[in-house]
Amino acid sequence: MANCMQLEIVTPDKLLFSSDEIVYLGLRTNDGGIGIEANHIPVIASLDIAPMKYRLADGTEGYIAICGGFMEMNANKCTILATIAEMAADIDRARAEAAKERAEERLKNKTENLDVDRAQHALRRAVARLGAYNKSGR
Repeated sequence: MANCMQLEIVTPDKLLFSSDEIVYLGLRTNDGGIGIEANHIPVIASLDIAPMKYRLADGTEGYIAICGGFMEMNANKCTILATIAEMAADIDRARAEAAKERAEERLKNKTENLDVDRAQHALRRAVARLGAYNKSGR
């Protein structure tokens, strides 16, 4: 059996994902991308808005849209406290594409009272959701 670690992803309203058969995590922190395997050195990082990839001991890969938060790797356990997170299998592609188009339209046709930061954040969330969905091969 492969050398495994534990992963827990928690959002403000639920435990989204938990497994003790993780062999690899790939995610983006605010300082850049990071790959984590079992027995990784301890690390704490703030998370960017991006898809996260995980691989199980049996070779199965999955994707989760992570929209900010923090991660801690310690004692062969990675805990992710995500502001928003969504399993690729639960993403509604049409809804994510519509959100992306709305955000792009707002940014293209800026009005005087447009909250640009909010529109850019909405666009990044939609792109992360679509990225996780598309990478999952759905």
